[in-house]
Amino acid sequence: MTRVLVADDSETILLLLRTRLEMEGYDVTTCADGHEVDAALAAAAEGERPDLILLDAMMPGKSGLDVLQGLRGAGDETPVLIVSAHQEEEGLAGAIAMGAAGLVGKPIDFGDLLERIEKLTDE
Repeated sequence: MTRVLVADDSETILLLLRTRLEMEGYDVTTCADGHEVDAALAAAAEGERPDLILLDAMMPGKSGLDVLQGLRGAGDETPVLIVSAHQEEEGLAGAIAMGAAGLVGKPIDFGDLLERIEKLTDE
């Protein structure tokens, strides 16, 4: 089963993403901010690490872009999709340069999101 870690500071978006992805057969872990992502990744055993990470670009404390930078700096190549309502911002263009696999706009088009996840995880 493909494991997806989803981080967003909106409880509504987390619930929606968890529900929709679980309905499609994904094993979903949710986090409310970047610090929770770090903790979840540190606690995951090697075989239980996510196959894909969805990161909200702007979260309090530690943003998705900060998490992405930390992952890539540590040599972690897990595919990351950055989710944001503000795709035109310069910082998001930098996410691609840092190694993000793509950007997903809010409101989320679930058909498009599922296609991207399938492509990135070879589902």
